[in-house]
Amino acid sequence: MLISIGILAHNEERDIGILISDLAKQTLLSKETFSIAIHVVANGCTDNTVSVARAALAAGAFQRGNITTIVHDLPRPGKSNAWNEFIHRLASPTTDYVFCLDADIRIPEATTLQLVLDKLVGSKTACVAIDESVKDLLEKRDKTLTERMILAASGTGYNTRVTIAGALYCVRFPVLRDIWMPIGLPGEDGFLRATILTSNFTKDENLDRLVFVDGARHIFESERTIAGVFRHNVRLAIGTAINVLLFNHIRESESIRNNLAEYIQSRNATDPDWVNELIKAEVRRGKYFLLNKDFILKRIQGFLALPPSQRLRKFPILVASVLFDIALLIRASQLMRRGAGAGFW
Repeated sequence: MLISIGILAHNEERDIGILISDLAKQTLLSKETFSIAIHVVANGCTDNTVSVARAALAAGAFQRGNITTIVHDLPRPGKSNAWNEFIHRLASPTTDYVFCLDADIRIPEATTLQLVLDKLVGSKTACVAIDESVKDLLEKRDKTLTERMILAASGTGYNTRVTIAGALYCVRFPVLRDIWMPIGLPGEDGFLRATILTSNFTKDENLDRLVFVDGARHIFESERTIAGVFRHNVRLAIGTAINVLLFNHIRESESIRNNLAEYIQSRNATDPDWVNELIKAEVRRGKYFLLNKDFILKRIQGFLALPPSQRLRKFPILVASVLFDIALLIRASQLMRRGAGAGFW
Protein backbone atom coordinates (compact mmCIF):
# COMPACT_ATOMS: atom_id res chain seq x y z
CA MET A 1 0.00 0.00 0.00
CA LEU A 2 1.37 3.40 -1.00
CA ILE A 3 0.49 6.35 1.24
CA SER A 4 1.27 9.84 -0.05
CA ILE A 5 1.39 12.68 2.48
CA GLY A 6 1.20 16.20 1.09
CA ILE A 7 2.16 19.15 3.30
CA LEU A 8 0.95 22.35 1.62
CA ALA A 9 2.95 25.36 2.76
CA HIS A 10 3.12 29.07 2.00
CA ASN A 11 5.64 31.05 4.08
CA GLU A 12 5.57 28.64 7.02
CA GLU A 13 9.23 28.72 8.13
CA ARG A 14 8.11 29.21 11.74
CA ASP A 15 5.81 26.18 11.94
CA ILE A 16 6.68 23.61 9.31
CA GLY A 17 9.61 22.17 11.26
CA ILE A 18 7.31 21.60 14.25
CA LEU A 19 4.74 19.78 12.10
CA ILE A 20 7.43 17.60 10.53
CA SER A 21 8.70 16.79 14.02
CA ASP A 22 5.16 15.68 14.96
CA LEU A 23 4.98 13.67 11.75
CA ALA A 24 8.22 11.85 12.63
CA LYS A 25 6.52 10.48 15.77
CA GLN A 26 3.49 9.07 13.95
CA THR A 27 3.16 5.31 14.32
CA LEU A 28 2.04 5.14 10.69
CA LEU A 29 5.61 5.80 9.56
CA SER A 30 6.93 2.77 11.43
CA LYS A 31 4.70 0.31 9.56
CA GLU A 32 7.01 -1.36 7.06
CA THR A 33 4.02 -2.84 5.24
CA PHE A 34 3.36 0.67 3.90
CA SER A 35 5.37 2.63 1.39
CA ILE A 36 5.16 6.29 2.42
CA ALA A 37 5.96 9.28 0.24
CA ILE A 38 6.13 12.65 2.01
CA HIS A 39 5.82 15.71 -0.22
CA VAL A 40 6.27 19.24 1.05
CA VAL A 41 4.56 21.45 -1.54
CA ALA A 42 5.90 24.93 -0.89
CA ASN A 43 4.06 27.46 -3.04
CA GLY A 44 5.18 31.00 -3.69
CA CYS A 45 7.30 31.11 -0.54
CA THR A 46 9.42 34.20 0.08
CA ASP A 47 10.90 32.98 3.38
CA ASN A 48 12.95 29.94 4.43
CA THR A 49 10.13 27.37 4.32
CA VAL A 50 11.94 25.21 1.76
CA SER A 51 15.28 25.05 3.60
CA VAL A 52 13.62 24.49 7.00
CA ALA A 53 11.54 21.64 5.55
CA ARG A 54 14.55 19.98 3.93
CA ALA A 55 16.52 20.15 7.17
CA ALA A 56 13.61 18.72 9.19
CA LEU A 57 13.08 15.84 6.75
CA ALA A 58 16.76 14.93 7.00
CA ALA A 59 16.14 13.70 10.56
CA GLY A 60 16.69 10.02 11.32
CA ALA A 61 13.00 9.16 11.63
CA PHE A 62 12.58 9.60 7.88
CA GLN A 63 15.67 7.63 6.88
CA ARG A 64 13.89 4.32 6.43
CA GLY A 65 13.66 2.07 3.42
CA ASN A 66 9.89 2.44 3.14
CA ILE A 67 9.89 6.27 3.30
CA THR A 68 10.76 8.78 0.60
CA THR A 69 10.74 12.55 1.10
CA ILE A 70 10.85 15.43 -1.36
CA VAL A 71 10.40 19.18 -1.10
CA HIS A 72 8.82 20.90 -4.10
CA ASP A 73 9.34 24.64 -4.55
CA LEU A 74 6.48 25.93 -6.70
CA PRO A 75 6.80 29.54 -7.88
CA ARG A 76 3.06 30.18 -7.93
CA PRO A 77 1.34 30.89 -4.58
CA GLY A 78 -2.13 29.57 -3.78
CA LYS A 79 -3.38 26.48 -1.99
CA SER A 80 -5.75 25.23 -4.70
CA ASN A 81 -3.05 25.41 -7.34
CA ALA A 82 -0.61 23.64 -4.98
CA TRP A 83 -3.29 20.98 -4.35
CA ASN A 84 -3.77 20.44 -8.08
CA GLU A 85 -0.02 20.10 -8.57
CA PHE A 86 0.32 17.63 -5.71
CA ILE A 87 -2.58 15.40 -6.71
CA HIS A 88 -2.10 15.42 -10.48
CA ARG A 89 1.64 15.84 -10.99
CA LEU A 90 3.71 15.25 -7.86
CA ALA A 91 2.05 12.29 -6.10
CA SER A 92 2.57 8.90 -7.68
CA PRO A 93 -0.41 7.72 -9.76
CA THR A 94 -0.12 4.38 -7.93
CA THR A 95 -0.93 6.02 -4.57
CA ASP A 96 -3.69 4.22 -2.65
CA TYR A 97 -4.46 6.79 0.06
CA VAL A 98 -3.43 10.41 0.39
CA PHE A 99 -3.18 12.68 3.43
CA CYS A 100 -3.34 16.44 2.93
CA LEU A 101 -1.91 18.53 5.77
CA ASP A 102 -1.50 22.25 6.36
CA ALA A 103 2.03 23.17 7.36
CA ASP A 104 1.05 25.20 10.43
CA ILE A 105 -0.81 22.58 12.47
CA ARG A 106 0.23 20.31 15.33
CA ILE A 107 -0.48 16.58 15.54
CA PRO A 108 0.24 15.86 19.20
CA GLU A 109 -0.90 12.22 19.42
CA ALA A 110 1.35 9.71 17.66
CA THR A 111 -1.56 7.49 16.60
CA THR A 112 -3.60 10.14 14.76
CA LEU A 113 -2.72 9.35 11.15
CA GLN A 114 -2.95 5.60 11.76
CA LEU A 115 -6.41 5.97 13.31
CA VAL A 116 -7.62 8.07 10.40
CA LEU A 117 -6.25 5.66 7.81
CA ASP A 118 -7.60 2.58 9.57
CA LYS A 119 -11.08 4.10 9.77
CA LEU A 120 -11.11 4.90 6.07
CA VAL A 121 -9.68 1.55 5.00
CA GLY A 122 -12.26 -0.25 7.14
CA SER A 123 -15.22 1.70 5.76
CA LYS A 124 -17.28 0.20 2.95
CA THR A 125 -18.78 3.55 1.91
CA ALA A 126 -16.46 6.41 2.92
CA CYS A 127 -14.09 8.11 0.50
CA VAL A 128 -12.69 10.67 2.93
CA ALA A 129 -11.86 10.52 6.65
CA ILE A 130 -11.57 13.54 8.93
CA ASP A 131 -10.36 14.08 12.49
CA GLU A 132 -11.28 16.61 15.17
CA SER A 133 -10.06 20.14 14.45
CA VAL A 134 -9.06 21.81 17.74
CA LYS A 135 -8.20 25.47 18.44
CA ASP A 136 -4.89 25.88 20.23
CA LEU A 137 -6.68 28.20 22.67
CA LEU A 138 -8.24 25.12 24.25
CA GLU A 139 -4.75 24.02 25.26
CA LYS A 140 -3.91 27.37 26.84
CA ARG A 141 -4.14 27.47 30.62
CA ASP A 142 -4.61 31.18 31.35
CA LYS A 143 -7.03 32.61 28.81
CA THR A 144 -7.92 36.27 28.39
CA LEU A 145 -11.56 37.39 28.41
CA THR A 146 -11.44 37.83 24.63
CA GLU A 147 -10.03 34.33 24.16
CA ARG A 148 -12.78 32.87 26.34
CA MET A 149 -15.38 34.71 24.25
CA ILE A 150 -13.86 33.35 21.03
CA LEU A 151 -13.99 29.81 22.37
CA ALA A 152 -17.56 30.23 23.65
CA ALA A 153 -18.77 31.27 20.19
CA SER A 154 -16.90 28.47 18.39
CA GLY A 155 -18.78 25.60 16.86
CA THR A 156 -22.22 27.16 17.03
CA GLY A 157 -22.53 27.69 13.27
CA TYR A 158 -21.92 24.26 11.76
CA ASN A 159 -21.35 20.61 12.52
CA THR A 160 -17.61 19.93 12.51
CA ARG A 161 -18.16 16.16 12.36
CA VAL A 162 -19.38 16.38 8.77
CA THR A 163 -17.14 19.23 7.59
CA ILE A 164 -13.76 18.72 5.96
CA ALA A 165 -11.12 20.85 7.68
CA GLY A 166 -8.53 21.51 5.01
CA ALA A 167 -5.74 21.22 7.59
CA LEU A 168 -5.90 17.39 7.83
CA TYR A 169 -7.87 14.75 5.96
CA CYS A 170 -7.31 11.41 4.25
CA VAL A 171 -8.88 10.37 0.93
CA ARG A 172 -8.91 7.32 -1.30
CA PHE A 173 -6.56 8.56 -4.00
CA PRO A 174 -8.53 7.39 -7.08
CA VAL A 175 -11.35 9.71 -5.94
CA LEU A 176 -9.04 12.73 -6.04
CA ARG A 177 -7.69 11.90 -9.49
CA ASP A 178 -11.12 12.91 -10.84
CA ILE A 179 -11.11 16.31 -9.09
CA TRP A 180 -9.53 19.62 -10.04
CA MET A 181 -9.72 22.73 -7.87
CA PRO A 182 -10.54 26.12 -9.40
CA ILE A 183 -7.49 28.32 -8.92
CA GLY A 184 -7.58 30.84 -6.08
CA LEU A 185 -10.40 29.37 -3.97
CA PRO A 186 -10.52 30.84 -0.44
CA GLY A 187 -12.68 27.84 0.59
CA GLU A 188 -11.07 24.90 -1.17
CA ASP A 189 -12.04 22.43 1.58
CA GLY A 190 -15.73 23.25 1.11
CA PHE A 191 -15.42 22.75 -2.63
CA LEU A 192 -13.64 19.43 -2.08
CA ARG A 193 -16.31 18.25 0.36
CA ALA A 194 -19.15 19.04 -2.02
CA THR A 195 -17.38 17.42 -4.96
CA ILE A 196 -16.68 14.20 -3.06
CA LEU A 197 -20.09 13.88 -1.40
CA THR A 198 -21.96 14.48 -4.66
CA SER A 199 -19.67 12.31 -6.82
CA ASN A 200 -18.60 15.35 -8.86
CA PHE A 201 -22.09 16.88 -8.74
CA THR A 202 -23.67 13.92 -10.51
CA LYS A 203 -25.68 12.76 -7.47
CA ASP A 204 -27.32 14.09 -4.32
CA GLU A 205 -25.07 14.70 -1.31
CA ASN A 206 -24.25 11.43 0.43
CA LEU A 207 -22.82 11.76 3.94
CA ASP A 208 -21.86 8.09 3.94
CA ARG A 209 -18.92 9.08 1.75
CA LEU A 210 -17.38 10.91 4.74
CA VAL A 211 -16.37 9.42 8.09
CA PHE A 212 -15.38 11.20 11.30
CA VAL A 213 -12.64 9.52 13.34
CA ASP A 214 -13.13 9.63 17.09
CA GLY A 215 -9.90 9.88 19.08
CA ALA A 216 -7.93 11.58 16.31
CA ARG A 217 -7.26 15.31 16.30
CA HIS A 218 -5.03 18.07 15.07
CA ILE A 219 -4.47 21.50 16.62
CA PHE A 220 -4.53 24.73 14.65
CA GLU A 221 -3.57 28.26 15.63
CA SER A 222 -6.64 30.34 16.43
CA GLU A 223 -7.07 34.05 15.99
CA ARG A 224 -6.74 35.77 19.36
CA THR A 225 -8.52 39.07 18.77
CA ILE A 226 -12.09 39.90 17.77
CA ALA A 227 -10.76 41.86 14.78
CA GLY A 228 -8.66 38.88 13.72
CA VAL A 229 -11.61 36.52 14.04
CA PHE A 230 -13.73 38.94 12.01
CA ARG A 231 -11.16 39.15 9.17
CA HIS A 232 -10.76 35.38 9.14
CA ASN A 233 -14.50 34.80 9.01
CA VAL A 234 -14.94 37.38 6.25
CA ARG A 235 -12.51 35.33 4.18
CA LEU A 236 -14.41 32.13 5.01
CA ALA A 237 -17.69 33.79 4.09
CA ILE A 238 -16.28 34.92 0.75
CA GLY A 239 -15.00 31.39 0.19
CA THR A 240 -18.45 29.96 0.92
CA ALA A 241 -20.13 32.47 -1.40
CA ILE A 242 -17.73 31.57 -4.21
CA ASN A 243 -18.36 27.87 -3.65
CA VAL A 244 -22.15 28.35 -3.83
CA LEU A 245 -21.70 30.35 -7.03
CA LEU A 246 -19.54 27.57 -8.49
CA PHE A 247 -21.99 24.86 -7.40
CA ASN A 248 -24.84 26.66 -9.17
CA HIS A 249 -22.69 27.22 -12.25
CA ILE A 250 -21.82 23.52 -12.39
CA ARG A 251 -25.36 22.30 -11.80
CA GLU A 252 -26.79 24.55 -14.51
CA SER A 253 -24.94 22.67 -17.25
CA GLU A 254 -25.12 18.93 -17.85
CA SER A 255 -22.09 19.10 -20.13
CA ILE A 256 -20.01 20.68 -17.31
CA ARG A 257 -21.19 18.06 -14.79
CA ASN A 258 -20.33 15.21 -17.14
CA ASN A 259 -16.81 16.56 -17.75
CA LEU A 260 -16.17 18.52 -14.58
CA ALA A 261 -12.47 17.73 -14.08
CA GLU A 262 -11.64 18.52 -17.70
CA TYR A 263 -13.75 21.69 -17.57
CA ILE A 264 -12.02 23.11 -14.48
CA GLN A 265 -8.57 22.10 -15.69
CA SER A 266 -9.21 23.83 -19.03
CA ARG A 267 -10.63 27.00 -17.44
CA ASN A 268 -7.65 27.19 -15.03
CA ALA A 269 -5.23 26.91 -17.94
CA THR A 270 -6.89 29.39 -20.30
CA ASP A 271 -8.07 32.00 -17.77
CA PRO A 272 -6.80 31.73 -14.16
CA ASP A 273 -9.21 34.56 -13.23
CA TRP A 274 -12.31 32.77 -14.51
CA VAL A 275 -13.94 32.39 -11.07
CA ASN A 276 -13.79 36.15 -10.52
CA GLU A 277 -15.49 36.65 -13.87
CA LEU A 278 -18.43 34.61 -12.52
CA ILE A 279 -18.60 36.94 -9.51
CA LYS A 280 -18.54 40.04 -11.72
CA ALA A 281 -21.41 38.62 -13.75
CA GLU A 282 -23.49 38.29 -10.56
CA VAL A 283 -22.68 41.87 -9.58
CA ARG A 284 -23.70 43.11 -13.04
CA ARG A 285 -27.05 41.38 -12.55
CA GLY A 286 -27.61 43.69 -9.60
CA LYS A 287 -27.16 41.15 -6.83
CA TYR A 288 -25.90 42.88 -3.68
CA PHE A 289 -25.74 40.13 -1.07
CA LEU A 290 -23.62 37.54 -2.81
CA LEU A 291 -23.49 35.46 0.34
CA ASN A 292 -25.98 32.83 1.36
CA LYS A 293 -27.64 34.17 4.51
CA ASP A 294 -28.59 30.70 5.71
CA PHE A 295 -25.49 30.48 7.90
CA ILE A 296 -27.18 32.89 10.33
CA LEU A 297 -30.24 30.63 10.46
CA LYS A 298 -28.02 27.60 11.02
CA ARG A 299 -26.52 29.22 14.10
CA ILE A 300 -30.02 29.91 15.47
CA GLN A 301 -31.15 26.36 14.64
CA GLY A 302 -28.09 25.02 16.46
CA PHE A 303 -29.02 27.10 19.49
CA LEU A 304 -32.61 25.84 19.46
CA ALA A 305 -31.33 22.26 19.33
CA LEU A 306 -29.56 22.73 22.67
CA PRO A 307 -31.13 21.37 25.86
CA PRO A 308 -33.26 24.05 27.60
CA SER A 309 -30.80 24.15 30.49
CA GLN A 310 -28.05 25.39 28.13
CA ARG A 311 -30.11 27.90 26.16
CA LEU A 312 -30.37 30.49 28.92
CA ARG A 313 -26.65 30.37 29.56
CA LYS A 314 -25.75 30.64 25.87
CA PHE A 315 -28.41 33.17 24.81
CA PRO A 316 -26.11 36.22 25.21
CA ILE A 317 -23.50 34.41 23.11
CA LEU A 318 -26.14 33.71 20.44
CA VAL A 319 -27.16 37.37 20.26
CA ALA A 320 -23.55 38.53 19.97
CA SER A 321 -22.83 35.86 17.36
CA VAL A 322 -25.83 36.77 15.19
CA LEU A 323 -24.85 40.46 15.28
CA PHE A 324 -21.30 39.39 14.35
CA ASP A 325 -22.68 37.34 11.44
CA ILE A 326 -24.79 40.23 10.12
CA ALA A 327 -21.76 42.56 10.18
CA LEU A 328 -19.74 39.84 8.49
CA LEU A 329 -22.39 39.40 5.79
CA ILE A 330 -22.40 43.11 4.99
CA ARG A 331 -18.59 43.43 4.98
CA ALA A 332 -17.98 40.34 2.84
CA SER A 333 -20.60 41.45 0.32
CA GLN A 334 -19.00 44.91 0.12
CA LEU A 335 -15.58 43.39 -0.51
CA MET A 336 -16.86 41.04 -3.19
CA ARG A 337 -18.55 43.90 -5.01
CA ARG A 338 -15.20 45.72 -4.94
CA GLY A 339 -13.37 42.78 -6.49
CA ALA A 340 -12.46 40.43 -3.62
CA GLY A 341 -12.95 36.84 -4.71
CA ALA A 342 -10.73 34.01 -5.87
CA GLY A 343 -7.26 34.73 -4.52
CA PHE A 344 -8.61 36.76 -1.56
CA TRP A 345 -6.46 36.24 1.52
